[in-house]
Amino acid sequence: MFGKTWIQGISIILIVLLTSTCVLADDPEDTEGSYTVEPIEVKGKRLRDVINKPLSESPGLELSTSVVEQSEMERQGAKTLTDALEYIPGAWVETRGRKVKQFFSTRGQKYPYPEYAVDGAWQREFHEMPYFFSASNVERIQVIRSSAALLTGLSGLAGVINIVPKEYEEPETSGEIEYGTFDCYRFHLSHGATAGTLSYALNAGSDHTEGPEGRNSAEDITNFLGSLRWRPVDSLSIKANLFHLYGERELTQAEPPATSRLQEALERFDPLQSTLFNVKTYFRPSDKASTELSLHYIDRDNNFVSETETPHVSTREWDYEWGINLIQALGLSQSNTLRVGGLYNHWIAPNGKRFYVGRRTDLETYSAVIVDEHRFGRMILDGGLRWAKTYINDYGAFSINGSSRGFGDVVPVEDEWEPSIFNGSVGAAYYLSSILSLHFNLASGYIQPRVGSLDVNLEEPKNERRIKMDLGVRAGQVSLVGFLTQQMDAIALSGKTEEMNGRVMELYMNRDQDQIGLELEAKFEPLFSIVQPFINVTAMRSRAESEGEMKRDQESPQLIMNGGLYASRSRFDLSIFWKYVS
Repeated sequence: MFGKTWIQGISIILIVLLTSTCVLADDPEDTEGSYTVEPIEVKGKRLRDVINKPLSESPGLELSTSVVEQSEMERQGAKTLTDALEYIPGAWVETRGRKVKQFFSTRGQKYPYPEYAVDGAWQREFHEMPYFFSASNVERIQVIRSSAALLTGLSGLAGVINIVPKEYEEPETSGEIEYGTFDCYRFHLSHGATAGTLSYALNAGSDHTEGPEGRNSAEDITNFLGSLRWRPVDSLSIKANLFHLYGERELTQAEPPATSRLQEALERFDPLQSTLFNVKTYFRPSDKASTELSLHYIDRDNNFVSETETPHVSTREWDYEWGINLIQALGLSQSNTLRVGGLYNHWIAPNGKRFYVGRRTDLETYSAVIVDEHRFGRMILDGGLRWAKTYINDYGAFSINGSSRGFGDVVPVEDEWEPSIFNGSVGAAYYLSSILSLHFNLASGYIQPRVGSLDVNLEEPKNERRIKMDLGVRAGQVSLVGFLTQQMDAIALSGKTEEMNGRVMELYMNRDQDQIGLELEAKFEPLFSIVQPFINVTAMRSRAESEGEMKRDQESPQLIMNGGLYASRSRFDLSIFWKYVS
């Protein structure tokens, strides 16, 4: 990065030498002294520009951030968003087959699981959608594995997965169709193009399966994504995305040792539907200032049907949210950049959601963030603080007073402020050369329990306090990161359940937890211009408080390994993948 001057010097010398030795003679027949050479590419790492990308997180998190491009998703044969995340360092996908079909986490971090953002817009209730979000709709996915993000919404200490919808720079049309066992079929059509200052993308697809016979596993989902981007001038960009999902899904019956009720349950969502719309505006009036404004609206309207008991139960689970996120970047000097921002999110579930159907929820969240970054020669330092506070207009999921069976008589919480939540971080990166760098990040703050969670006493769990540290080194395409997580009053599953309104609810508890580990990642240049291998290893020790002592956490893996190779020759390609989770 900081060898830019001498790289430019060498580039100029090479150009002069090539120009002086490769000039063609004036006479076409006089070719003596003329030479043909292959193009020479000179690579150098550009300086970080947070004015251009105001949502960029700390440089200390560079080695703890994974980016999955569309080309990788295609080579992996990824069908869904969670498929596309399978092979990043520390990735762990739990397929449970019930309401939230798949949970994704890194480094064993869960409860809460990492949050989601679409084109930088934080989503409060997105966890039910990744399994149905087609990978063919995605341009790239950015995953901050460290869970120390400050700028991408309120996902800081729980991690964040940012989904960037597909874009087109030139006309392109493609289609996919597949068929397999359990009467599975899938098709997807994509088209996009650029016309002057406008570019657009249209994607539509359908997935169907009957599932294993006798397991109540059928699914039939159709999805659509449309994107439009307008650049009227070089300094202004406006992008809009519309995503819609519609279908039905049966909830797979559980297998032993689950309770007999879950093994025999006949439940489904019919219909299952979600609509997401967001608009992002980026304005850069000068080299020293930029503004990014995002607005979003999401509507999820699902109908839950249970035929397990007579009479059959049918309940509407409808919720919607809208929000705005503003980030302003200012270059205070050539070496210093200040970013300030604010966020507002309003979430309403008129009839409640999940286990709280019949109990209205109406929450408003306000947040502000400030981050300052300074460059000292080869070193970049940054520090930031985010504040968040939620106002409860109406919430009936508290104060059960020891009996879930009396849930219908609970007096809702109304017109009340929750305590403020603060998260902060400091980070640093030192670039010894264009291929060798050191990175460090330290973050601390609080995590609130997910809306609607209850502990074994049927009360809302306490807030969790979390401290995170990342320390790593990169040498070319190889990186090594050490990480430490300390959780006080961590929000964890207790293993106990409670039947509530005919539905089984998992109960949580607060306990201390800690984690320490190493993450090694290596990507290689193509060998013989044919084969390109990769490998990453995450080894960690996870402990949890039990009977007053810190013991190994049996529910977290100690080792996660991913490896594979991409091979291509002429019109043929081959991809091989390998994964191990202890």
